[in-house]
Amino acid sequence: MNDKIYLTRQDDSLRYRVIAQRTLAQDTVCVSVNVALLVSAVQTDQVELQRQIRDVLNRFIPGVEWIFSTLHREANPTVGFEQINVKASARIPSSQNFNLKDRARRASREGLTLGGAMVDYSLPVSLVNRVVHELRGEIIESVLREISDFEQQTGRKWRIGDVEFGISGRSDEYTAKGARRSTGYEDLLDPDGEGLSGAERISLVAEVCLRTLADRK
Repeated sequence: MNDKIYLTRQDDSLRYRVIAQRTLAQDTVCVSVNVALLVSAVQTDQVELQRQIRDVLNRFIPGVEWIFSTLHREANPTVGFEQINVKASARIPSSQNFNLKDRARRASREGLTLGGAMVDYSLPVSLVNRVVHELRGEIIESVLREISDFEQQTGRKWRIGDVEFGISGRSDEYTAKGARRSTGYEDLLDPDGEGLSGAERISLVAEVCLRTLADRK
């Protein structure tokens, strides 16, 4: 059986799609919490205010780095006092993602309360960008390996004409670099943790065009 690919012109091209993907455990999550602090209207020591807030946050979830949003200061019905509102966020181990509402309540004190804790399960952007970069490399390596197969099948020499990364679909979430992100896969056991962490799959699709060496367009 002759399984060669026959092309009619010397400047013919081959086009096909390549997909590379990686499934990553969500071993950390991003937690955000609203902080309300009642202070004297004449209190202007920002360092001291941040110290008080961080003390309570460290009782809430210890050992993580908290980042603050813009601090809002407004009048309070109590004469001589103002209220400071700020949102604090931190990336925490998945093993610490439990009973957040009650833990925030117990960490609060008179005049400084934590509430509205929310969890974002998305992978860190820096990690996603690194994985997408690696997937691009995997696709190029795959194409280079396949070129020799196409040369045997067609009897011609081929080169990479162009590669378009990030071919989009209709209903998935895409990164700025064109990779597809999707969740809902089976839970993966975290060997260093005390429970289960979810998983997120990152897929990158590329449209590949190979041209014969005779074609230099």
